[in-house]
Amino acid sequence: MEKNGEISFRREVLTLILRSSLQTLHGAVQSDLGLVILVHALLMLQALFGADRLLHPQDFQVVYGWLEEYRLNVKPTTYRTRAGRIHACMEVIGCIRLTDLTPDHIRKCMRVLSKRLAPSTLKDHFVSLKMMLDQAELEELIPVDPCRRVKPPRVEPTETRILSPDQPKQLIEAVPNRGAKRRGPALTVDVDESWMLLFELAFAAGMREGERYALMPYELEQRDGVPGINVQQQIQQYGKPEDAVIPAWLKAEHLYGILWLTTPKTHAAHRFVPISTSLWQRLWARIKRLGIGPRDLIFTNSRGNPVRSSTERYNWNKALKAASLPPVTIHSARHWTASMTARANMPDDARTAIMGHTSITMTNHYTHRDTASLAALLDQAIPDLHDDTDIIEAEIIEETA
Repeated sequence: MEKNGEISFRREVLTLILRSSLQTLHGAVQSDLGLVILVHALLMLQALFGADRLLHPQDFQVVYGWLEEYRLNVKPTTYRTRAGRIHACMEVIGCIRLTDLTPDHIRKCMRVLSKRLAPSTLKDHFVSLKMMLDQAELEELIPVDPCRRVKPPRVEPTETRILSPDQPKQLIEAVPNRGAKRRGPALTVDVDESWMLLFELAFAAGMREGERYALMPYELEQRDGVPGINVQQQIQQYGKPEDAVIPAWLKAEHLYGILWLTTPKTHAAHRFVPISTSLWQRLWARIKRLGIGPRDLIFTNSRGNPVRSSTERYNWNKALKAASLPPVTIHSARHWTASMTARANMPDDARTAIMGHTSITMTNHYTHRDTASLAALLDQAIPDLHDDTDIIEAEIIEETA
C-alpha cells in the first residue's frame, strides 16, 4: 500500500512539474538556451523519479524544435496561437513518446478539449498538432502521423449576424449618447468624433480593426480626383519589446506596450479604398484641428495612446445599446460592407480588391444576402408565369345542416 502511495505521489508531482513547464515553455523557448535548460530539467526529473513514461528529450526537441523553425516563417501572432494549441494538446495527451502516439490518443485529446473549446477552435488545435506530427513523419522520426487516421473535429458553419442597410447610421449617430465613462484629458467631443469616424470607416471602407487603428494622414490619397485610403499598415499585439521575437523578414516598429506597427495582413490587404468626399473632409478636419502629423496616428485613446480592440469593443457595445440595435460584433462591419457591395452588383474583382481578400471565395464567405435584395434579383430573373386576366372567381357556398 505504501509503495502504491509513493508511486501515486511521484505521478502527482511529475504532473504538476510538467504542467508548470508547459505553461512557462512559451517564454523558455524564445532562446536556444531556454530549450537546453528545459531538456536538462526533464532529464533530472527522469533520473530523480525513475519515470519510464516521461516525455523523452528528443521528443521535446522535435516538438519545440519544429516550433522554433515555424516561428521564423510566420508572424508573432500566428506563432503564439499555433504554439498555444500544441501546448494544450500535449498537456492532455500526457507523457507519451511520439513513437508510441496512437490515433486513440488523438481522439481522446479532442474529446477532452471539446468540453471547453468551440468547434472551430478545437479543429484548429487538431490542425496544429497534425502540422507538427506531419513534419515528424517527413523527417522519419515517427512511422506515420496518427492524425492521418483520425477524423478531424466537425465544424458547422455559423452565420455572422450583421446590421441592416440603414442601421450602421443609427449606430454612429448614437455614439454621443452611449454613456461611456470619460477617461484622460481628451475633450469629450474629440473622443466621440474618433469613435464615430472609426465606426464609419469599418462600414464604409471595410477596413480591419488594426488597419483603422494604424491610420495616418500620409495614407489619405487622391487618385484621379477620387479621395481614398491607401492601406499600408496595421497595429498588432506582438508583445513587449523584451519578449517579442520579430522575424527578420517582418517589418515591425514598436509603438506602445505590446502594440506594434507592421505591414498589412497579406499582400492583397495593401490596397486603395475609395471613400466619400464627406468622410474625407471630416478626417482632414480632425487632422488639422488636432495638429496631427503625417506619420502620427489619427486615432488614439483618451490618454493619447494607440486604440485597443477592447476599448473599441466597449464603446461599440455601448453605442449599440444606446441605439437599441441587436448585438453584433465589430468584425461584422466587414461582413456588412461585403454584403452591400454584392447588393449593388459590384463585379467580383472589385469586391475582392476593396475587402483586401486574396480570393472571391473569402469575400463570398463575408457576404450575406438580405431578403429584399434576393427578392428584387429573383423578380428580375423570373418572368411572369401567370396572366392576371385569367383569374377565376369562385363563390364560396356555405353548407347548411
